[in-house]
Amino acid sequence: MHKLLLAGTMLMAMTGVVDARDIVVAQSSDLRSNNPGVNRDGNTDGVILHIVEGLVGYANNGEVKPLLAKSFEVSADGLTYSFKLRDDVKFHNGKKLTADDVVWNWNRYLKPETKWTCLPDFDGSGSVHVTGVKAVDASTVTITLEKPSAVFLGLMSRPECGYTGMISPESVGADGSFVKPIGTGPFKWDEWKKGEYIHLAKFDDYVSPENDGKPDGMVGSKRPLVDGINFMVIPDASTVKAGLQSGVLDTAEISPDLIPEFKTSDTMQLIVARNNGKNLFYIQTRDKVLSNPGVRRAMAMTLDLDQLVEAASNGTGAANSSMVSQDSLYFDDVQKKRLPYDIEAAKKELSEAGYKGEPITIIANKRSNVPSFPAAVMAQAMMQQAGLNVQIEVLDYATQVDRRRSGNYQIISQSVAPRLDPALMYGFYVGNKDKNASLMWDDPKAVELMKAAYAESDQTKRQAIFDEFHTLMLKEMPGIFLYDMVDVWGATKKLKGQPVWQSNARLWEVSLDN
Repeated sequence: MHKLLLAGTMLMAMTGVVDARDIVVAQSSDLRSNNPGVNRDGNTDGVILHIVEGLVGYANNGEVKPLLAKSFEVSADGLTYSFKLRDDVKFHNGKKLTADDVVWNWNRYLKPETKWTCLPDFDGSGSVHVTGVKAVDASTVTITLEKPSAVFLGLMSRPECGYTGMISPESVGADGSFVKPIGTGPFKWDEWKKGEYIHLAKFDDYVSPENDGKPDGMVGSKRPLVDGINFMVIPDASTVKAGLQSGVLDTAEISPDLIPEFKTSDTMQLIVARNNGKNLFYIQTRDKVLSNPGVRRAMAMTLDLDQLVEAASNGTGAANSSMVSQDSLYFDDVQKKRLPYDIEAAKKELSEAGYKGEPITIIANKRSNVPSFPAAVMAQAMMQQAGLNVQIEVLDYATQVDRRRSGNYQIISQSVAPRLDPALMYGFYVGNKDKNASLMWDDPKAVELMKAAYAESDQTKRQAIFDEFHTLMLKEMPGIFLYDMVDVWGATKKLKGQPVWQSNARLWEVSLDN
């Protein structure tokens, strides 16, 4: 009750201090840090998205395109990336972005003392080793790798990395300590009242990268159409709803059970946006019962996937059995394939696999913004039609995550955050389970294909790798992918534009009617 009253008081207070042309958006927790890519979480990434930009960024379809770079080229051996910088980019302090600034930023990111979340992705610990960053001239930078990588640009663009955002050296004090982010994005850092709100101000000198007049992921048209953004910290869903109803809040994520109310409201609007995250059933392929691919295929064939997804997503999702997002440039006819809904065929698979009614437990959580529990309940009923002895165990989310990371489960109903390059999505599920128990699939061929996808840059050849991977997955069924995640947001009707992308608020090209 105390938190509810406090949040309500904050809403009332903000009505008097927020400029009429500020967008007010609620988020469930406070910023962890304003240092890009350092001590971050999802809410932090969403704020930083508006302040900083990288040399490149993701488009809606998962393609990596120039952002602060005007263009980039890759050497024939795949080891050297040459970035030509745009000449119209300024930092929020008015200084022009130069190649020396890029070198300074990369050197800072690669220093262990910076504590950059993504350091292991670029220091040789993981798949990429950056061996050199050099300013060729004032507007040209080269970055050299130890070996070719198809995911280098995608890794740079990730939210977890703070988008490898370029900040002015004046963001850091003389003693090397971080002061505030002086970036190049459409909004600039203004004020942070911890536990209450973060305010960003419009950057009047912002220039979008070359575009067709429309927003496109991190790139495209990025005009700031309002004077500022207030990110309000409101963990209570009831207070968020009240804020939207009263018009004090302009937009926020809402619980899916509010969809009917927002659809029919005279003052509020429903915003539904698909993202690249996944809703799925992890399967422990080393479990005594589930180690048999026939049992796993049978489970998949008992699911009327369209019906399950329709119910679990409140009518917002579309079935997708692939690890590749439906919005990806790599989602083709092969990726659309899935095992048929066929109870009799499932019974046959179970008989041939020697299944004798052994109990199978699905672990779920009851968080309101994910379909973990409703998907598990529907799957239990469907699987029982084929004679599968399925039970459900409900755990809190933190315990569920611990069980997955330790490998202590049979099936887990879970949602996984977006990863826009399919190879990076594979990397979350595939690999040596002896070294990392949280991984789902350690089939040698799957590991081989994942490694090939990390190395192969040619789009046509990558497509062939992804298609072969999906075909193998349908045969082995190490997990059952249900549908791409869906962001469900509410907004006042005066808000115009698309305020959410890949589970983050994205408030450029968004305006408010007077």
